[in-house]
Amino acid sequence: MKDFDLRTVLVNAFNKIGVQWHIKGVVDDKGQLYTISNDTKLISKIFELVTYPVIIPILEPYIERWEIEEKQNIYPDLTLMLPGPVPNKIAIDIKSTFRRGGDRGGFTLGSYTAYIRSPYTKNISYPYTDYRQHWIIGYIYSRVDGVKKPEVTSIDKLHEVEAAIDDIEVLVHEKWQLASDRPGSGNTANIGSVNSIDALKKGKGVFTRFGEHGKDIFEDYWRNFDRFTPRKYNDLEGYLNWKKRIT
Repeated sequence: MKDFDLRTVLVNAFNKIGVQWHIKGVVDDKGQLYTISNDTKLISKIFELVTYPVIIPILEPYIERWEIEEKQNIYPDLTLMLPGPVPNKIAIDIKSTFRRGGDRGGFTLGSYTAYIRSPYTKNISYPYTDYRQHWIIGYIYSRVDGVKKPEVTSIDKLHEVEAAIDDIEVLVHEKWQLASDRPGSGNTANIGSVNSIDALKKGKGVFTRFGEHGKDIFEDYWRNFDRFTPRKYNDLEGYLNWKKRIT
């Protein structure tokens, strides 16, 4: 078992293979190609499926074993098992977003009413307290305008099929480094990321201003964030004022 820098290992894996995939569809055993649209849920699943064969072989020398979560709505997508007592697990979630008007885009980073709160076991593969780190592999892409509706064609005509997405970039950061102080995805209880693509790529979420204490503040912020109004606070400055009042 080797000591390793997870981010460096993963970034090297993606650099080696390249991520400019021109994903065009699914091929069956008869050589028929089922083309795809740029539906966000479909693209997200494809990124998840292509990620595992890229990263798992390069991670295996550093870990005892790994588990892919097959149930929907259970965190994380991938659990890495390390030797020794708990916390001895690393969580990896795979996210994707398309560019909206240049530098806009963002991810949802999991529920703030589930496993991040006591008893730390809701909708998670293992107790949250078993995990020492929580990582995001994020894909940023552009939608291709004018792509035809999905169809069935021959694999021999692959060159004639236009990919539904292009200009793919990948980022690897810890979850707290990407987080915003606002919920994501409408009225659901999800943590939102910052929505600047530049900030996402650099891992410059709002909690990074606190340096090495950012992770702890991120977790405390979202553990105490109320889903419904009126809330104790609505943003990071409100949280800091709330903490002053209760301490």
